[in-house]
Amino acid sequence: MNSSLPLDVDQAITEVQSAMGNSSDLQVHRFQAFTGDTGCALVYLKSFVDLEQLNKSVLSPLLQLAVPPKDMQNLAEVLPYAGTQEITSLQELSQAVASGEVVLLVSGFKSGLKIPLKKYEQRSITEPQNEKLVSGPRDCFVESIWSNIGLLRQRIKNPKLRIEMNTLGTKTSVELGIVYVEGIANRQIVEEVRRRLKRIEIDRLLSLGVINEFISDSPWSPFPTYQHTERPDSLTSALLDGRVGILLDGSSMVTIIPVVFWDFLKSPDDYIESPYFSTFVRLLRLSSHLMTLLLPGAYVALTTFHLEMLPQSLAVIISGSRTRTPFPTAIEMIIMELVVEILREAGLRMPGVFGQTMSIVGALVIGEAGVTAGLVEPIIVVIVAFTTLSSFIVPNYSAALSIRLLRFPIILLSAALGFFGMILGAMFFLMHLVSLRSFGVPYFAPIAPLFLKDLGDMFIRLPLWLQTHRPTYYRPEDETKAGRNQKPGPEKEP
Repeated sequence: MNSSLPLDVDQAITEVQSAMGNSSDLQVHRFQAFTGDTGCALVYLKSFVDLEQLNKSVLSPLLQLAVPPKDMQNLAEVLPYAGTQEITSLQELSQAVASGEVVLLVSGFKSGLKIPLKKYEQRSITEPQNEKLVSGPRDCFVESIWSNIGLLRQRIKNPKLRIEMNTLGTKTSVELGIVYVEGIANRQIVEEVRRRLKRIEIDRLLSLGVINEFISDSPWSPFPTYQHTERPDSLTSALLDGRVGILLDGSSMVTIIPVVFWDFLKSPDDYIESPYFSTFVRLLRLSSHLMTLLLPGAYVALTTFHLEMLPQSLAVIISGSRTRTPFPTAIEMIIMELVVEILREAGLRMPGVFGQTMSIVGALVIGEAGVTAGLVEPIIVVIVAFTTLSSFIVPNYSAALSIRLLRFPIILLSAALGFFGMILGAMFFLMHLVSLRSFGVPYFAPIAPLFLKDLGDMFIRLPLWLQTHRPTYYRPEDETKAGRNQKPGPEKEP
């Protein structure tokens, strides 16, 4: 299939039909052009092509030509359709047809024309489902990469916005785009992204998750070293901070790299509400993140090893409930956490309203039945419910998944060693976080290593007129994002 196109149109059609296994949606339209002296053919997939545009932009102009063209480039200038390209081999012919292009073959020419007339069915731009905001934009990315690039262009009307297209997947040939702002994004990071994507050799590329596994700095780490978003405003903010985005055709999510741990605790709402409320909510998210990880283990450690640390009245209540349950506290906690995870996953997979109803009713019924039957302590049901609610406050779904997973080893360590085991596990996770890198950027920055001038947008959110520099740890080429001395207020009288 690497040979050049034959002069005979019928032979070229036979080759492409053989390459595509005589697929049912492969269409061949033969016709005579140039006063009926020259045989031509249009080869395309019926499932992809806009037939109305095909008739208007290709067939009509060709049938009106009286003089045969000198070459294919001359013929391309006649067709009123932008993006027409010449192809010279059978492999290019088959690939163009499989990608949804229309190929024009003319008898007597050793090349053809690839005409972009692809027509994809896609859903309309709707409100994000996984990253909801109280206020702010309501649009989200869709499955068309060019529609997503258009949403991005609406927000960054800058000629320095760079979009580099590639094709990955030996069997699927999916379009992939690298986006960044030249002059802001660090060139070494952009080059590293190109290098890692270029070395990917895989036959199928169905989601961004496949790419992320191939380009991740620490593939065995439970913590994601990349960030997913379905919001164009989130990607815009990341690009203007000096980061890089990866878009995949067929995916409504975009990958943002590099990333630090604290990015998962931020939300676009933080920059819409007042700094006081944004700071309060960020501290609340961090506290909930820690409670999701440590609260179940802390309860197991208290009731198993350190009951004397509890107030006497609470210790009596816990001891009384323990006499009616047959299992150790750690086993009860793990069972209830697994039940909640099962209900959560079942709710996601079940249709629409039934899923939400199943999650709520199932948790209430199982929790109440377990307490009534004496299988579970009532306090454990309360702690598991509170832990589950705390896991939902984290804006990023991938970050919440890692904490949901890691609380199980914390429970086991607490059951074996008490508070010493819980702290040992927490310290191990902390050391692991400090050791991680995301495309060379320290994962725990700006805490480790310490970047003092970046602390104003981490635990607290300083007013925007005080945030004059982009995050230093991303190593942007242009660090300044706002002018100084912009504190709002009335003009001072002379």
